[in-house]
Amino acid sequence: MDGNYCAPQRLTSYLGVADAPTLFAGTLDKASLFVNRERVATRNHGLTPLYDLEDAFAVYLHLCDFNRLDLWRDGRRMPTAPYVTGAAIVYNLDQQWRANMIDPFDCLHFHVTRAAFDEVVDEYGGPRIGMLNCAPQECEVDPVLLGLGQTLLPALARPGEANALFVEHVGIALHIHLATHYGGLQLPPRRRAGALAPWQERRAKDYLLHRIAEDVSLADLAKECGLSRSHFTRAFRLSAGMPPHRWLLDQRIRMAKRLLLHGGISLSEAASACGFADQSHFTRSFTRVTGVSPGAWRRARMH
Repeated sequence: MDGNYCAPQRLTSYLGVADAPTLFAGTLDKASLFVNRERVATRNHGLTPLYDLEDAFAVYLHLCDFNRLDLWRDGRRMPTAPYVTGAAIVYNLDQQWRANMIDPFDCLHFHVTRAAFDEVVDEYGGPRIGMLNCAPQECEVDPVLLGLGQTLLPALARPGEANALFVEHVGIALHIHLATHYGGLQLPPRRRAGALAPWQERRAKDYLLHRIAEDVSLADLAKECGLSRSHFTRAFRLSAGMPPHRWLLDQRIRMAKRLLLHGGISLSEAASACGFADQSHFTRSFTRVTGVSPGAWRRARMH
C-alpha cells in the first residue's frame, strides 16, 4: 500500500498555518524531504511564531502572487519585494526570521537540511555548500522548482495515497536543483548514463513484484543493485523506459486486471491486494491508466 508520508508538526509552524498538508520521504541516506502546502485565504494572518534554530533551510515557492508582508531577521527589519507566482525564496534557519503576513498567501514550503546538500556534494564532488543565494528581496521566478512543486500537489491533496517511489524521485531532483541553482554546485560533465545490467534490472523488478502491496523505497532498490539512488533512478529509466514508480503502478494495474477477471473478488479486496490505499484510490488510479473504471472494465470483459 502506498504510504502516508507525514513530516513533524514543527514544519507547519513557520508561517503559523495549522493542519497544512504535508509529505515526508527519505530521499537520501541521511537526509529526507519535507514539504507542506501553507495557504491562508484571508488578509492579516499576523505575525509568524518563533522557532528553534537549526542547520537547515526553508525554501518557499509561491503558488500565487503575494505582495505585502513585513519581514525581520534576528530582530532587524529586512527589505522585501512583491512575490509573483513561481517565485522562490530561501531562509537560512540558523537565523530567526519573523514576518507579518498581510496579504493572503499560498505557497509550498520545502524543508532542506544541510546534511542533504552534503550528501549531494559527496556524490558529485566539489566543496561543501555554505549558503543558498536567494534573498527575500530578490524574488526570482524558478520554473524548474515550480514544475517540481506542481507535480507534488496531487500527492499533497491526498497524502495517504502518496507513492513513496514518486516522492523520493522528485525529492532527489529537488535537492540537486537547489544545490546547483542556489548553492553553486558545479556538476561534472554528464557522461552517457548506462542502463542497468540484466541482473540488476531483473533483481529490481523481482524486488518490486514480490512487495507489490508494500511500501518500497528507492534506497532499498538501489541497495539491491549496488548503486546510489540517483544513479539507479537514471539507469532504471533507461532499462525500463519509465521511472520505478510508474513501472510499479503498471504492475499493480496488471495484477488488478488478473484479479478482476476471476469475478469473485471485490474491488476493495483487489485494491488491498495490489497495494492501493483504498478502493477510491484504486478506482482513480485504474481509471487514469486505462480510461475506464475497474468495475466497468470487469463488466465488459466478463460479458
